[in-house]
This record gives sequence, C-alpha cells and structure tokens, in this order.
Amino acid sequence: MSKLSLPLTRLIHENLSIIVDFCFSRGPVDEVMESFLGEWKYLRKTVYGISQERAEKAALELALFLRMLDDREGISGYLDQTQSNYGYGLLITEGESRQQLKMRDVPNKIIHASHFEWDFSEPKRPTLICHAQEPQRWIRAKIDIVAVAALCGQLMH
Repeated sequence: MSKLSLPLTRLIHENLSIIVDFCFSRGPVDEVMESFLGEWKYLRKTVYGISQERAEKAALELALFLRMLDDREGISGYLDQTQSNYGYGLLITEGESRQQLKMRDVPNKIIHASHFEWDFSEPKRPTLICHAQEPQRWIRAKIDIVAVAALCGQLMH
C-alpha cells in the first residue's frame, strides 16, 4: 500500500494558522473599523466577510486533515487513554444537555455541520459553533479554538 504524499501535519498547521489569525485579529479589526464613520459596505465585506470565509474553509480543511491523521496514527485513541478529562469544547444535544467534545468529535462535527458561527464573546477563548445538519442527533458543537490549537501545536512534522 502506498503512502499519501500530502504532509498532513504541515497542512494542519497551515490551516490552524489561518483560523487563529482570524480569531485573534477580530478585536483589533473591530477597533479600526470603529474609526470609519458611515456604512463602508465593501470595506466591511473585505475585512469581515472574506476573512471569515477563509477561516471556515481552513476549518474544513483542518478537520479533513486532522481526521486523516487520526485514522493513520490513532491520536484520538491515545488521547482517550492519557487525557480522560480534557475536552475540546461542548456538544449540545436535545434538551440542551452538554457533554465535552473529544478530539475525534472535533473534525466530525466540523465536517457534518450545516453552517458555522463564530463566538468572540470571550476574546481569549474564541469558539467555532457548528450547527447540525440533523438536529435530532445533536444541535450544535462549540469548538474551543485554543484547545484545538494546543492539540495541533503538539503535532510534529
């Protein structure tokens, strides 16, 4: 069997970089945009819309590559054995019940989301909210970007 020629870990890091840049530049961008009086429709589209699209594309790619790497290396199984209390966000199901997301849940929820939303209410803990395509199984997943960054930062390439 031949090996995949894609450098999965490097691609994970590249996509994480786009997501982190988007999340942590949001506050400074908001401050700059406050100095523009009036509508500035196309400037807003550029600084908010395009960067959000790039971050969401990066999230999808990160999810795909993370899932592929996990399938090959068994990272989630190792983490389940060594870090039982560590979570990567919350899964919200019917009745608003909540459970911690495990590493394997992160790419799955991103890949199976109907759409995304970003929560910057805690500037140092941005969250990617994945809304379910099939809300009878789960409603939304709140992915902790800092926790995912910590995971990806441990991957060597």
